[in-house]
Amino acid sequence: MISNLKSIWFLKTGLIVFLVASLLSCNSDSSNKKKEEVNSQNSDEYFSVKINGKLWQAFPSKEFKEYNLSYKELDKQFSIFAEAEDGSRMDLSFHSKQGIKVGNYSSTKNDNGTQSGIFYYPEAKTSDKELASTTFDVPVQENTVHITRVDKSNKDAYVIEGTFNPTMYALYETNPERSTKFSDGKFRVIYRPSSMDPAF
Repeated sequence: MISNLKSIWFLKTGLIVFLVASLLSCNSDSSNKKKEEVNSQNSDEYFSVKINGKLWQAFPSKEFKEYNLSYKELDKQFSIFAEAEDGSRMDLSFHSKQGIKVGNYSSTKNDNGTQSGIFYYPEAKTSDKELASTTFDVPVQENTVHITRVDKSNKDAYVIEGTFNPTMYALYETNPERSTKFSDGKFRVIYRPSSMDPAF
């Protein structure tokens, strides 16, 4: 009788250990799968545009392995800060009171205190050659950015894709190139909501 009870006890204990181990294994597999999905998304990120027919391409930060992105909840403004290997930079930002979704976004010099547009800094240090899609002379440029996809199915990593083909204007009178047409601009970035970067 005691031998049978011991056998039953060992059987139950073994079954419980097996179930717990299986659950932990499933959680670990699920966690690893999630990390793999996010990593595979990272490898598909890009940001590029043609400037006077020449390809300008920015890459994710070498330190953080991702693009520098921000979202301002109050203004519902999304920004991408991109840098090429030569140190030249481009800032692309857009906003809408209805929130970030598929659609066209204008460059605006001032929309209730929020400025959106595309800003290009062709040299690593500040110079007089900087260009913008909006200036005091051109306070609004319609449909500068076209968002083609906003995928929030993974709450930890939103996928945002879009295109942009603005006319860029000189910010300084000393710049002999008064305007430049950007073409074939496209991006795919991954935004990760966190305590510092709000979800939207």
